[in-house]
Amino acid sequence: MADVRAAALDEVAGEMAAVEDELTYARYGLWRYVLPGKRDQEPYVTLRRAGFNLRGLIRVLLFKRFESSVYAFRETVRRLLRAHGSFLAALEEGIIPAGEEAEGILIESDPDEETQVVDALRDVSGKYAAEDFRLDLLKQHIRRDLGLLERILRLVEPIRPENDAKLQTLKDKLAEEPLKSGKRLIFTQYADTARYLQENLNPGGKRDDIDVIFSGDKSKARAVGRFAPRANPEYRLQTGDTELTTLIATDVLAEGLNMQDCDKIVNYDLHWNPVRLIQRFGCIDRIGSEHGDIFGFNFLPETGIEENLGLGEILRHRIREIQATIGEDAAILEPGEKLNADAMYAIYEKDEAAFEGYEEDEEDFTDLGDAVEFFRQLREEDPEEFERIASLRDGIRAGKHSKEQGLYVYCRAGTYRQLYLLDESGEVTSRDLRHVLRAISCEREEDGIPLPAGYNAAVMRVKERFEREVGERRAERENRRSRNPGQRYVRRELQALFAETEDAAARERIGALERPFSGSLISAVERRLNGLRKSGVKGEDLLRNLEEIHDRYRMHEIASRPDTRREADDTPRIVCSEALL
Repeated sequence: MADVRAAALDEVAGEMAAVEDELTYARYGLWRYVLPGKRDQEPYVTLRRAGFNLRGLIRVLLFKRFESSVYAFRETVRRLLRAHGSFLAALEEGIIPAGEEAEGILIESDPDEETQVVDALRDVSGKYAAEDFRLDLLKQHIRRDLGLLERILRLVEPIRPENDAKLQTLKDKLAEEPLKSGKRLIFTQYADTARYLQENLNPGGKRDDIDVIFSGDKSKARAVGRFAPRANPEYRLQTGDTELTTLIATDVLAEGLNMQDCDKIVNYDLHWNPVRLIQRFGCIDRIGSEHGDIFGFNFLPETGIEENLGLGEILRHRIREIQATIGEDAAILEPGEKLNADAMYAIYEKDEAAFEGYEEDEEDFTDLGDAVEFFRQLREEDPEEFERIASLRDGIRAGKHSKEQGLYVYCRAGTYRQLYLLDESGEVTSRDLRHVLRAISCEREEDGIPLPAGYNAAVMRVKERFEREVGERRAERENRRSRNPGQRYVRRELQALFAETEDAAARERIGALERPFSGSLISAVERRLNGLRKSGVKGEDLLRNLEEIHDRYRMHEIASRPDTRREADDTPRIVCSEALL
């Protein structure tokens, strides 16, 4: 079974080297076919900028699709074949199909409707004159590229679902614990792969407890409501709806949604950005989860793909940077990652209401990963400026011109941080990290503008709102701690051990453990305690386990901090604010 896919992979990897070297049109771009006397004139100068690095992009695109699924790879090659075929048909009619509108037509083109496609391209491609191009050479190279793509497609045709080792491995794992029981959330980066998994995990749609969702195809609210009804009590199952046990999704469901009915995630493929991987886990590892353990399973790229793509190594490097900069308390990609035990969950602590209905704008995108990268570069390239920014006092204010009219405020209380974006009337319009970062981003040398009248009063109203939220979070944290079964179990067992012995040294040892495990705990420690409870660990084994957890998560550092410092750190404060005019 695996041999078919592996053999095809080796052949495709070899052919992909040919793609990089031989896909002539992709290597040169359209500008290279413009007659020399016209190349430095508009509109052809624009084509020069668009043509660079096309072959590298195509190579990465194809390998990334193959890493996701053979089906996604096959569909992508077919789309390229359709686009190239329609491109060639347009050239035969003396049309140069270039520009965004033409690109859209080419991607969606149907080879059975060639006449309509050519007519559509004629309507949007009048910008470039065929007589200004080396047309015969361009057509020759397009035909050659078509032959290479057809050869690649033939190599993967033998890989059907029954001999797709990756798909069959997923099926096998889903039939074993811990994935066999409870709910399973399966993530993929591509809609093609999502459809492929749905078709093979639920052939013919016979099971109504398995569903799939990708961008724009279904209601997010309905999919999430069916999958996690306890975490979303506001959603009422419609007539005929069945609660889902398995949900296959793209990153349209990767953040800001309550799906903590589930405790298991499978990353069928890996996103380039590790922040996205963390956010996927953030959907289920949330306040209100009743699960003691959260399971994550990653499909890493096969050796042949990894050698050409380098995805795993890129992710490991970026994860190390994130953990060094802001921390994390759970492995993201592999169990052996070195973690920061003082981690925080700022990456995926989001406001669900603010997220609803918000779709990212790919052309103007800012996220926490971008911010981390910016400060990493600043620290390396301009350490003095980095230190100046890092040492700024709380409460600084500024004003700037912005498309968003209103106010931005950043509040902090201990490790809890919240960003607010408000409109001109003072209503919160977003607390979504990406949206806020995009609204306040500016050039380094951009001049500030005077603050408007009533600015301080508006900021103080936000602070009052934040103080209420902090109070609610404290109450929720205490409530969560009081009902955490693992923590209650450990305290009960420690108290029993204390009562059973008269040995002073033993009692001192037990007391030293009871104090830190009675306080507020990070999620990773809570999960470990729940594991001890489920396994029924007692006596000396329990003490050894608690000492190991205590040392690993450096709980002595938290316990040794003066109480006055902890209280001061918990004080709600304004870090910075900005008028957006």
